Amino acid sequence: MGRALVPSRRFFAYAAVYLFWGASFLAIREIVQVTPPFLAAGFRFTAAGLVLMALSLAQRAPWPSVRELRSAIMLGLVFFAVNYACVFWAEQRVASGYAAIVSSTLPVWIFAGEWLWLRAVRPTGAGLIGMALGMAGVILLVLPSVRDGSLTAGLVLLFGAFCWSFGTLWSRRLTVPKSRYSNAGLQMFLGGIVLLAVSTLVGEMKQLPDVLAHWNLRLSLDMAYLVIAASILAFLAFIWLIDHEPASRVSSYAYVNPLIAVALGALVGGERLAPVQLAGAACVLSGVVITLRSRRG
Repeated sequence: MGRALVPSRRFFAYAAVYLFWGASFLAIREIVQVTPPFLAAGFRFTAAGLVLMALSLAQRAPWPSVRELRSAIMLGLVFFAVNYACVFWAEQRVASGYAAIVSSTLPVWIFAGEWLWLRAVRPTGAGLIGMALGMAGVILLVLPSVRDGSLTAGLVLLFGAFCWSFGTLWSRRLTVPKSRYSNAGLQMFLGGIVLLAVSTLVGEMKQLPDVLAHWNLRLSLDMAYLVIAASILAFLAFIWLIDHEPASRVSSYAYVNPLIAVALGALVGGERLAPVQLAGAACVLSGVVITLRSRRG
């Protein structure tokens, strides 16, 4: 009976990672039209981090050492405070599908960092082609933004992707909490607290009465979705897949998520990408696929 359940678990785990993370970009887009970006991101990750830490305590995971806690603080700052500050801020100005495509370049930048910084890999011909396609795709994506004034948002998204890639490589040299629930929960919570502090410093809290006046059921569902589905359930599905599936297969979310984000943005959000941006998206996704496949060895 247990064996029969595994295929269905695998299906639902992939569905959660693909759909929940893919649709999160549209939910962010809708929320930041009403809510200041750092406040929205801070609430999301503080709440999700608390739930994951509670799960860690329920599993009686060991409390992190001072060294592990320090690593969690630093990675929480890079992964969640900086990267998602960029995503939430930029989505006030650009389409959710656009943000998802730029964010999907992570494997390309990680591969470049492994080669140029860590000297951990030797690039194959396919790897170099994947990197070149990814970079060309980003250029095509941001070209229209030079004319419409959203170039800054595109560059901010790219900076966030660089920060996440740097954190991924940096984490290999750090001692993190052994429990994945504790590790991710601490990073989300601490990143969320930093985001709320930034929100206070830049004066976003003064807008809270106006936010509450315009808050509605749809925005409540969006935020609940980001906290419960995109942060908690998708993460739990992801760590289950990491334990049961080849990493190369799990990493397919990097090119499935933006496809879902673009489709939902068009169907639900009425978003449209310019033809040159669609060409850029094709280059980015092709580059990501080639880069990931070149790493399978």
